[in-house]
Amino acid sequence: MQWNKVWVHCESYLPFGLQGKFVGVTPNGEMYFRKETYLKDFSLSSKFNQHFFMHEMTHVWQHQHGMWVRTRGIFSWVSTYKYIIDPNKNLSKYSMEQQAQIIADYFLLKKYGVNGLKSEIGRQAGFQGKLDDNTISLYRKILPASIL
Repeated sequence: MQWNKVWVHCESYLPFGLQGKFVGVTPNGEMYFRKETYLKDFSLSSKFNQHFFMHEMTHVWQHQHGMWVRTRGIFSWVSTYKYIIDPNKNLSKYSMEQQAQIIADYFLLKKYGVNGLKSEIGRQAGFQGKLDDNTISLYRKILPASIL
């Protein structure tokens, strides 16, 4: 990550309030949160907000690795954020939004354990499938070493 290029804005990226109040947007390698969701330090907040931040930070990572996040983001409203981990697929085989969910879910699982991720399924997390102590090994099979 090129950290000096990562900016977190407390404003709408879209004009005229078109960015939803509870929607993060990361079209150009910078994150835009409306005042309703912006926090000075997401790490001190709830699991929900930490997941939200990690999801958007993944879009920064995708942008810095050459993905056309702005163009693909136009269609993200029709994308599914839910996923099933297939240990035979690497991360790049999932959609842009699924990749962001996978990384944010992995963050919760690694930091808070199975119960931490389980508490966000149906709210924020996109994981579908059997969730137990072996689940983290599935993530480790599909995620690049730079994420682990």
